[in-house]
Amino acid sequence: MTAVPASHLTIPPNRLLQQLVENSPELMAGYGADRGGYWAVSPALLEALGYGPDAILGHTNGQLADLADQTLPPTAWPKYWRQVDDAIATVRRQGYAERRIHPFPIDGGLQLYETTYTPLTDAQGQVDQVVSISRAIPTPGPVAFKNGLRETHPLVNSPDALTGVEMPGLETASIDDVPTAAPEPVPGNRIGPSKRPSKRGPRVPLQISAVVQTPELMQLVLDNIPQYIFWKDRDSVYQGCNRRWAEMSGIGDPEQVMGMTDDDLPWTQEQKDWYRKCDRRVMDTDTPMLRIKQSQRQADGRMGWRETSKLPLHDADGNVIGLLGTIEDITERKIAEDLLKQSATTFRKLAQQEELLNQISTQIRQSLSLESIQQTTVHEVRQLFNTDRVLIYRFDDTWHGHVAVASVAEPWRSAMGEMGKNNGFYKDHIDFYQQGQVRAIADLADAELDAHHRDRWQHLGVQANLIVPIFVKETLWGLLIAHQCSGPRQWEDSEIQLLTALAGQVGVAIQQAELYTQAKDSAAITKEKARQLQETLAHLKQTQAQLVQTEKMSGLGQMVAGIAHEINNPVNFIHGNIPHIKEHFGELATLLDLYQQHYPEPVAEIADYLEELDVDYLLEDLGKILQSLQIGSKRIQQIVISLRTFSRLDEAEQKDVDIHEGIDSTVLILQHRFKAKPNRPEIQLIKQYGDLPLVACYPSQLNQVFMNLIGNAVDALDQEIDKNGWSNPTEKPSITILTEQQAGQAII
Repeated sequence: MTAVPASHLTIPPNRLLQQLVENSPELMAGYGADRGGYWAVSPALLEALGYGPDAILGHTNGQLADLADQTLPPTAWPKYWRQVDDAIATVRRQGYAERRIHPFPIDGGLQLYETTYTPLTDAQGQVDQVVSISRAIPTPGPVAFKNGLRETHPLVNSPDALTGVEMPGLETASIDDVPTAAPEPVPGNRIGPSKRPSKRGPRVPLQISAVVQTPELMQLVLDNIPQYIFWKDRDSVYQGCNRRWAEMSGIGDPEQVMGMTDDDLPWTQEQKDWYRKCDRRVMDTDTPMLRIKQSQRQADGRMGWRETSKLPLHDADGNVIGLLGTIEDITERKIAEDLLKQSATTFRKLAQQEELLNQISTQIRQSLSLESIQQTTVHEVRQLFNTDRVLIYRFDDTWHGHVAVASVAEPWRSAMGEMGKNNGFYKDHIDFYQQGQVRAIADLADAELDAHHRDRWQHLGVQANLIVPIFVKETLWGLLIAHQCSGPRQWEDSEIQLLTALAGQVGVAIQQAELYTQAKDSAAITKEKARQLQETLAHLKQTQAQLVQTEKMSGLGQMVAGIAHEINNPVNFIHGNIPHIKEHFGELATLLDLYQQHYPEPVAEIADYLEELDVDYLLEDLGKILQSLQIGSKRIQQIVISLRTFSRLDEAEQKDVDIHEGIDSTVLILQHRFKAKPNRPEIQLIKQYGDLPLVACYPSQLNQVFMNLIGNAVDALDQEIDKNGWSNPTEKPSITILTEQQAGQAII
């Protein structure tokens, strides 16, 4: 071992601590005593928080919480800063490390982080500083921290850092590919999450009080940090480490490491060469290497997994004078990740198979057609198993069978022609399949088969097959068969289980299809009976309606006849007396005229009354009134005659009648329905009567028919007008009644 003086690496202890925090790939921060504010924050933590360095350095948690309250919409940030302040106060008070769970508000959600707060004491044993390290807690679901820390670390995303490199022999990347461009500083100076993650800001002068002013106190600080830490000079000679690193390397005492090289430590030669190469790269290019995964032999001979970051150390003038290394033991995490990958692969495969099984089962069960069920099954199974041929072999009542359906990949031939005929190909194995047994043959060349079966398979080009029984109602219905023709195939247990499950689904679907077919046949018979019953019922309803209508019309006729009879007498009395009134009125008017001729100068009282009465107007108006009464009474007489004609109660028997009289009486009764409405003009009735003789009929019933027909015509016009409106104001809607005689019949 070659000793190297400690003065070879001249860097103040407090500056070493600041560079450790500022260059760490972890989420680290240094906080001063008595709420002195942050004196260092790692780029990874700035990235996670979305803050620029100037926005945090020198501020206390209380100030950050107040500023977040003022400058941001309501978020979880103020609460976060107050939780951090509470944790730091607890560590200062109790004097030992504290672990807390904090939610970081990220992208509209929350990501949980576990933070360790480590107290740093001064020469008097008082807590003077606090260093924090945060680790993301993996959480399922969409709220996750930007794909993990490795992807979001600002140095990782920049072209000036080598990240995620593994040791040689472990699919390593060559460090010769690392670019040497220096990072471009992008300072941030605002409170609140950035729209873009901030890059590393400019270095801030160290704001540490009396802490870490001696190498002894520096060692105490590093021993309290929960990482393996070491630093080397420009010649890759170790200048110091913390106690964790010393114990891991087998040295035990950190003071013993000074002057050692990697040749003095229990690494393999390959590891030593790799470490030196990495050291040279970091110091020569002033470029950090972050999160180098490596397997490392420990002092006890066990191999563990480490994740190392190497950062260039600078003096006050910015010259590279060595490197600082931080190591995290990820052995348990690596083992867990490997197990998780294996479990995830297995689970993903099982989940995929389960999903495919559900999809195929759904497709099968959605169809109630036996042919569709079989076609879907063989096609989907061939795709799922990536095999050359899948077929369904169906048994008949004599245990002979045939291929019902097959799906075949190119260039292999279909089995339908050869095995589609009834044969006893599987008859000798009925007992085997009835017990629910599955036959899986990985290589037919080595299988114990009789010559008959072997010849059959070879003829079809089969080299491996998988056969599972299909049961319908606990009865062997057929076989679901997968053929591998391109070569032997070792059927996996999961494939056998999956095909067996699919055969079960096929059996259920076939049973449903058969039940559906039976139900359809039964439904067809029931439907025919229901149709016949419906026709009978409709006929009965029609007959009943006719009887009801006849009864109603009969009652209507009786009512109309009664009304006509009651109206007829007083109307005849009024109408008959109107001529007498007119005669008497004329006589009185003559008498009045004689008085005026012979006594032209009546007494004053009579003269005044005659002037007030306006005798001339009175005589003229009374004449008009009598004329109106005569016309009105005549009209009432006509209506009464029409009502009596319509009811024809006195003509219940068949007799010869004038059809036109019946039509006219019906039209007269329905006259009110022809009048104009707000949405249509008056309906015009057009009569085109031919020369009809008297017709032998039942007048009352025939008049009921006329009323129904004319009423329906009015309804049809109203419905059409309500639907489309009346668009032609120059024409009126009309109903035409045409009568004529043809071949001895009256046509209406």
